[in-house]
Parts: sequence; structure tokens; C-alpha cells
Amino acid sequence: MKKSYLIFLIVIVIIAGAWLSIRFLFLKTKDVKPDNSKAASVLDLRPAIIAKLQQLVKDGSGGLYHLSIEQVEPDISSLGLDIMNGALIPDTAVLKNLDSAHKLPDDIFKLSFSTLHISGVGIDDLLSKDHLSLRQISIASPVIEVWHKKRRYNKGSKNDSATLYQRLFKSMKSIVVDEVAVSNAGFILHDFSKNQTNRFNNVSLSMRDVLIDSSTQADKKRYLFAKHADLTVKNFSAYSADSLYSFKCSSIHISPTEDRLTALNIEMHPDKQQFKRRFSERKERYELVVPKLRLSGIGWWELINERTLIAKEAVMEKGRCHVFIDRSLPFRKVRPDNFPHQQLMRLPVSFFISRLHMRNSNLTYSEYNPGMDKTGAIYVSNVSGELMNATNIPARIKLRKMMSIRSSGLFMHKVPMTMSFQFDLSKYKTGDFRVDLIIGKMDSSVLNPMAVPMGEFMIKEGQIQQGIAHVSGNNFKTHGQGKLLYSGLYLVALKKDEDKEGGTKKKKLLSRLANVILIKNENPSNDEPVREVDFYFDREAKLTFFSFIWKTIYIGILKLIGLPQSFADKSY
Repeated sequence: MKKSYLIFLIVIVIIAGAWLSIRFLFLKTKDVKPDNSKAASVLDLRPAIIAKLQQLVKDGSGGLYHLSIEQVEPDISSLGLDIMNGALIPDTAVLKNLDSAHKLPDDIFKLSFSTLHISGVGIDDLLSKDHLSLRQISIASPVIEVWHKKRRYNKGSKNDSATLYQRLFKSMKSIVVDEVAVSNAGFILHDFSKNQTNRFNNVSLSMRDVLIDSSTQADKKRYLFAKHADLTVKNFSAYSADSLYSFKCSSIHISPTEDRLTALNIEMHPDKQQFKRRFSERKERYELVVPKLRLSGIGWWELINERTLIAKEAVMEKGRCHVFIDRSLPFRKVRPDNFPHQQLMRLPVSFFISRLHMRNSNLTYSEYNPGMDKTGAIYVSNVSGELMNATNIPARIKLRKMMSIRSSGLFMHKVPMTMSFQFDLSKYKTGDFRVDLIIGKMDSSVLNPMAVPMGEFMIKEGQIQQGIAHVSGNNFKTHGQGKLLYSGLYLVALKKDEDKEGGTKKKKLLSRLANVILIKNENPSNDEPVREVDFYFDREAKLTFFSFIWKTIYIGILKLIGLPQSFADKSY
């Protein structure tokens, strides 16, 4: 049952409310044999009501769940009813039997609530048992606990809410509820497939114009049978399965019937002490902050029934991403298929995002270089662009095989640059990709803040007019083409000053020889045509995707200005 725990809760609450209201208020109980020893008088039907509701839950869940209720109180003046301290609990013996018979759902849940109030049973309901109308159902402070475990025998199963609907509606044609309100709910998800537990507090759900009948059980325009629905989660926090990262989000607002989701203040932060204790080799450390993320055109039906996320459009505003690596640690061997599109294909959830807009975001890559005892950083600010056709669904890939990212920003906060990535999803196993990069005019004041700590050199003189690089490759090799237009280039090699903390020294002789003998100081030079280079690189097992790309381009730059590849090997 892919979405049964959600449907089951709503349907049980609505049916229970209708049945309790009518049976309790109008004394129409004929098919229950309760323990009347608990009744206050012969007219006290509360034990009968509880027994009937317990039987309803048992029948509706196939015996998997039991219901306990501490107290039931009527409100005849408002045609209402209050249920206090209720709990829905799985039967462990039935659970084991269903698992042995390969009929146990992937999601097992437990529900408890302090107060459930039902009001407004319509006059028409008194005349017809199979058409019920309620004004409001409200639940205060419920706690829903879910244990999720993928079971092989459920893969491709036809068991879904339709089967549940048929069991619960044997003697009823329709139920109408004007409003369902859930406040201050807690949701706990134990995911055995990821060996982690996530807790959602301060959950609120509002549903209006709820209609349950044969025409709406498969209505994609409704969400859990409601024409209008809003779900809000506040102050969500969690840790990654490996405890290396903490996640938090101040609020998530979902409007399913309008196909919108808005998340505010999303943050992912690394536990630096955990990284230091657990890794003796180089491993990238990520930090992410997204003040606002919006998804629209979401396919809720596919998400609930098929665990497939489909969104027509997403917008990420003012995001900040920082990647850090410590070069004092030795390299580690990385798996060859760790490119972005390959990692997306391994996600446990099927998804398709047609277009993601990134606006006014900032990217930072920094690394600590023990050779200079300094940390350098590369900044790309004011990044705006689009990611298109992000998916891991085979049918979608057949229609459109390329996933693309196109963006523009300011390199080192000053220099205009454009970037384009193309990933062939139909060839994700071999990792086929293409990268195009164009960067504008800059001088030493822009480059030295990153060149000194990261490359162990400084640009004493020179100016770059433009740089263009095109790189294509796969898991094991790249081929690039590029050109760099520059003039008056003079590089100075540096080393750490052992006598001065944070200081550097010039390698004067090496610098002089390199500039006189090796380095080509201009391109173009002496009225010659612009030099363009082809460059090739066989991937080393230690390189991740972005370090693979950067080293390929770095080799092309060195070749163009006249320096050997060994300069790149020193850093990578």
C-alpha cells in the first residue's frame, strides 16, 4: 500500500466521526456486542461506540491495527463529538503473519492524539446512512510514527488505496467534510533503508471541501480527497545517515491542490570535528545555504502513489555553496562513476525537474595548501542560470537525453564568466559530458588572491583579455580545446617563508629562467595568429568530477603559455 497510511488516517477519522456522531446522538446501535459493564447506565452507549469503532479499524486494516480510546463525549447542541486520548497501534502478531505471507506494506505506522473533535452532522445524514456530511473534524497534537522498510515482494504491487477504499466503503456511498484541521502534529519517520530517523514537529494540515466517493478516489485534482489543502512544517532539523552533516529548514509550506511547495532558510552544515576524526584522506566538505526554494507544477499523485517527484519548475534564490578540501591529507581513491548525472541516477527516488532557475547565488571553492600554509579560494558570485531536464526516469530520458546547466556570474567577484555543462543521461554509465567556459578581462589583482595560496605563484605583470575552454570526456579521459588571449605575462614562483608565519619567498632564479626560456609572454605575439591548443588527459583515480575538469583546463593553460604538465601534477 503505497499511500495507505495517509489515506487510512483521513478515511478512518472521517468515517469514525460520522458513525460516532450519528450512532451516539440518535441511539442507533444494533450490530455491536460491547462490554457493557463499563457503561454508566443502560443508556450509556459509549462502550458500544468504542467497540464499533474498534471493529471498523480492525476490518479496514485487515486486522493489522488496533484502536484504543480513553473517553468519548457527545455535544448534542452542535451535533458534535469529542474523542480523547486515542491511539492506533499495529498488532505485532498480525504484522509477522502478513510479512510471512508477503502481504505486509512497506510503511507501518502508529498514531496517537489527545483530542479529536467532530461537529455538524447534516440533517440529510439522519435520513440516509450511506451519505454523510460533516462540518468540521479537528485533531490536536497527534503524533504519527512511521516505520519504512522496502520489501521486495511489494515492488510492482497493485495494493493501494483503492483496495482500502473498497474495504471501508462496503455500506457507504459518500462522505463530505467541509474542513479537516490538524494542529501541532508530530511526525516521526524511521527509515530502515537509510538507517536513520527524521522528526517533523509543528506540523499543521488544513483540508477543505473533502469529498470521498467513487468519483474522487482517483481524482488527480484532489489531494487526499480534498479540493483545497495546505500543509506546513516548521523548524525541521535532521542529520545525515553518516552524521557528517546537519540539516535544518525554518519552514516548509505545501499547497498540494495548487501544486506548489515553498521552503525557507534551508541549511546544510558539516560537522568539522567528525570530518577530522573520521577521515585521514582528502574528502570534499560541503556547506549549503538556500534562503528560499520554490517548486511548482508538482505531480502529487505520482509522488504519493509512485514515489516519483515531478516538478515543472523550481526557483532557488540567493543560494550559497562552499566546497573545501584539505591538501595536507593524502589522496583517496574515488569511484569512477561519481559524476553529477551518475549520482542522480543512483538516487532512491525517481524524479523529473523540467527547469530549475538559480538566481543571485554564490559559489566558493577553497583549499588549504600546506606547502604555503595558506588557504586560497575561488569565488563565483551573482550566479544566475538554469538547470534543465534533470531526471533519472528511463521514459523521460528516451524523450530527451541531455541534462544541461547554463549559468553566468562574476569570477572573483569582478570578471564576467559563463559556464555550460551538458550531461548525456542515455550514456550515464560511461559518464559522457561536455563543459564550455568563457571568462572575460582580468589582471593580477584578480588572480593573485587565488594563485598565491593555491598555485604557489604570483602574476607580477600581465593582463588577460579573454579565456575560452571546451572540454568533453567520460569516466576515464578528456579532450579539450581552448585559447587564452593575454599580454605582458610575467610569473614569479613562490615558496613558504619558514621564518615568518604566513609569509612567502620568491624563487628568483627559477622564475627568471621560466620567464625567459619557457613562458610565452603574449598571445597572440608578433603579429602571429592566435594560438589555440588541443589537450588531453587520462583521469587519475584520485580525482573527483570537478577536480578532473579543473586539472584538464589547467593542463591546457600550461600548454598554451609554455609550461610543462608537471606544474599541474604538483597541485593535483
